[in-house]
Amino acid sequence: MTHFVAKPTGAHSFELGEGPVWNPVTKQLSTVDIFHRRVHLFDLENSTPIHRSSFDTEGDVGAALPLLGGEFVLCENKEIVIRYPDGTREKITDVPLQGKNLRSNDAKIGPDGALWVGVMDYDAVDGAGSLWRVSRSGDCQKLLSNLTIPNGLDWWGNEFWFVDGPVEEIRCYNFGYSGLEATDRRFTTNGTPDGLTFDANGEIWLALWGQARVDHFNKHGEVVDSVEVASPHSTSLCFAGDDLNILVCTSALFAMDEATMGQYPNRGDIFSVDLGVSGRPANSLFT
Repeated sequence: MTHFVAKPTGAHSFELGEGPVWNPVTKQLSTVDIFHRRVHLFDLENSTPIHRSSFDTEGDVGAALPLLGGEFVLCENKEIVIRYPDGTREKITDVPLQGKNLRSNDAKIGPDGALWVGVMDYDAVDGAGSLWRVSRSGDCQKLLSNLTIPNGLDWWGNEFWFVDGPVEEIRCYNFGYSGLEATDRRFTTNGTPDGLTFDANGEIWLALWGQARVDHFNKHGEVVDSVEVASPHSTSLCFAGDDLNILVCTSALFAMDEATMGQYPNRGDIFSVDLGVSGRPANSLFT
């Protein structure tokens, strides 16, 4: 097993940094700081994210997904909107499951052109979470219920791989336009799973909350590589750069006590490492 060490930018300390996405058109990396209601934009210089700009959202923002025209799909705590480059907003729908203590969490545009978004309770109440598929016209379909923290998600062929924290496993479903079908395939994680992504070889890279690392699983569910992240709460990840060979990982200082923060000067930072492995471009066509 190869052990990598990701380098921090040394410039950031986000409360709940999440949702990194690389836009190959604008050649920018975007991330969110959920409770600070802000989307951050970065360039990559020598594989290091360099902050260029940011914009505020109108609610706690679980995900900000770049589209081809420079727009972003914003998954906020009350509604899902498209934000245009001039700052105007177009509402798509209310968050599918309404409640004063509910918010959007992780989300991605799927290969079917729909938005797949998790909804969870702010206090991570067991069974209060759900996963939804939302079309550009605002139609909503519930895919999974009785979740806790609907989190990392990605697709490979007709397979949909998904994390429901804090359950220490990655689950595989078959997916189609009618919904999801459970399979008996699942990978056991050594720690609480968070965000995940597939590389170009169809293998999973997983951020582990509270473990200060990213694990690489082969197709048999074996951990074959590990990336050290000098922030205990590694949260999510993507492949970035012209060749999609730079792994970028966000992190958080959320729920860390003063003693732990003192041990980790780069807590909440963004980390990057050249793995010699390429990822895949994010889906960016929202229909």
